[in-house]
Amino acid sequence: MAQIDPSAQLKDDAPRCPRCAKRISVETTICPTCGYEFLPHRVRITCKRCGSRIPADSVKCPRCGNDPRAERVPPIVWQSGAVILGIVLLVCIGWIIFRVVTTNVLANALGLNQPTPVPPQVIQVIYVVATPVPPTTTTTPSPTPTKVVSPIATPRGAKPAPTSVPPTVIPPGFYPAIVLNAPANATVYAGSNAVIVLEWQAVAPGSLKENEWYEIQLAFTGRDGKPAERKSYTKETRWILSPDLYKEISLDGRTVKWGVNVVRVEGFDPLAALGRTTITVGSTPRTFIWNP
Repeated sequence: MAQIDPSAQLKDDAPRCPRCAKRISVETTICPTCGYEFLPHRVRITCKRCGSRIPADSVKCPRCGNDPRAERVPPIVWQSGAVILGIVLLVCIGWIIFRVVTTNVLANALGLNQPTPVPPQVIQVIYVVATPVPPTTTTTPSPTPTKVVSPIATPRGAKPAPTSVPPTVIPPGFYPAIVLNAPANATVYAGSNAVIVLEWQAVAPGSLKENEWYEIQLAFTGRDGKPAERKSYTKETRWILSPDLYKEISLDGRTVKWGVNVVRVEGFDPLAALGRTTITVGSTPRTFIWNP
């Protein structure tokens, strides 16, 4: 009886050995012809980080080294974050440029916004010394009759002629004198806990410009008997005095003279400004008394 070749019993669609191309069965793990070992079929998945096809039982992706099942951040998320950050940065830069232009810092640095100098007014004072006139003999003249002139009757309802007062000339860029409201002149306060509020009228319908400030000037006699002065700056039309001023006034003279002017400064801080220019025409100060 002839021996039958086992390979002849395999179907035509059976797999072949990748080495010798012989037909083998599906359950075969070693090729009976060439001895090639077949690896068992393993289920594969796609790594969610790098997109590689890897065995399903892998804990770490052999290509990128990350967890293949962990979701990665979508590109739209970090792209949106970058766009928002760029917009915020542009807004900040635009705000800084706007502040620099509106406050004339660049113009002041280049010397393009210097205040118009006001020519000084020179007042000449002439002293006239009169020499004594020697006494002379005078004769008493005879009285002359005075001519009586009847007054002219003013029509009923007629208004008296107005007295012309020359107006105060205000140079361009200046404000008129500030009108002080309170306290009244020569007001007397008592005690270190007295609340003293200085109030005045605004010089313009709107607020002052960025580099313009109200300057409150206080003049008094210090504890050492010498004249002292204190200046404060504000944008409002009122100022509350600090209780520390009570300790600086002399015990003998408790009168304080105060006034308000508008000044134009260079920069943002009036206390640290290198230059201050008074831009109000005329000012009438007031006084108050702060007794113990």
